[in-house]
Amino acid sequence: MSDSLNSKKIKIAIVAGEKSGDELGGPLMESLKTHFQDITFIGVGGEKMQVQGLLPLFPMDKISVMGIIEPLLKLKELLTLRKDLKNFFLKEKPDIFIGIDSPDFNLPLSKFLKKELRLKTVQYVSPSVWAWRKGRIKSIEKSVDSVITLFPFEEGAYENSNVRICYAGHPIAYRLNQDQDELIKRKELRSVALLPGSRKSEISLLADEMIKAAKELRRNDESYKFYMPLSDKKHLDLIKEPLEDLVKVSFNNSQEVLSNCEIGIITSGTATLEASLLRTPCVTLYKTGWLSYRLIKPLLQIDHFSLPNLLAGKELLPELLQDEVNVKNIINAIEKISLKGLDYYYKEFHAIHENLKAGSSETAAKEISHLID
Repeated sequence: MSDSLNSKKIKIAIVAGEKSGDELGGPLMESLKTHFQDITFIGVGGEKMQVQGLLPLFPMDKISVMGIIEPLLKLKELLTLRKDLKNFFLKEKPDIFIGIDSPDFNLPLSKFLKKELRLKTVQYVSPSVWAWRKGRIKSIEKSVDSVITLFPFEEGAYENSNVRICYAGHPIAYRLNQDQDELIKRKELRSVALLPGSRKSEISLLADEMIKAAKELRRNDESYKFYMPLSDKKHLDLIKEPLEDLVKVSFNNSQEVLSNCEIGIITSGTATLEASLLRTPCVTLYKTGWLSYRLIKPLLQIDHFSLPNLLAGKELLPELLQDEVNVKNIINAIEKISLKGLDYYYKEFHAIHENLKAGSSETAAKEISHLID
């Protein structure tokens, strides 16, 4: 807690559009309360943020859209919701605006509030300017005063920018802060975690390939065991490949499964970071719709797309992108991990884990309190 709480009355406008944003927003709001004695929050967020006192203007899932095509299909509704928020904030006159992730929704809102109310504005979670659309930094400069980043490699993208950058690290590094030796002892021999993602599109595109690869691995070695934690029972309906007795399916326990498994086959996203922090080397798969991929591919400016590889600054773990996702390549990638040996990965994962401990929500709260002061 701060040495002395700021006694002035503070009203913070805050918007999160995804579950991951809500998970960042809750701890951030809790940390901000240690800096200000009289603080209220207005805007949009989920359960974690509501527990900290946010009364949302509308449900968060109304603005939870991903990719390129889906936002276009909901464009009219999204624009109406953003207009409602603009009018609400103009009436409420907050002291600062914090957009958590969801940059396509939040940055135009930041820019508007900066112009109309002369507010300081913050983007918590950098847009992926390090990966694609680098020209977007000019738009970010006009929209926000500070970008709070989760990963150290993101700072380089803002090298010649006048935006303040604050590296706060990732809260997951603290949540999954188990003793490495204890974690390694828990690993079940020849166990493989299959994580096809949490979105319907990901499961439809990748779950069947994972199961086919599992069948091939078992044919080659009968001692393999496979575990698939899904986030929703309805996701079983999206899987066409027969599971037989090969794969043990469970629900809402992906971190427990990763803790117990030696190796993983995982859809690209935060789950690959969780795997690293739980000391489970994995093959990372990414596949999207044909049209979306054709639109995104020419804009990509990175050599790697999985978070462990980006954090390591090298190809630490195998990655398979779009048409590369097939049974043969998955098997080869598993063999590649086995040849390097698990001890190699444990050492690399420990370094990544320590580097991500940069204060998290407390560091972010300090940056925001400086802007308010």
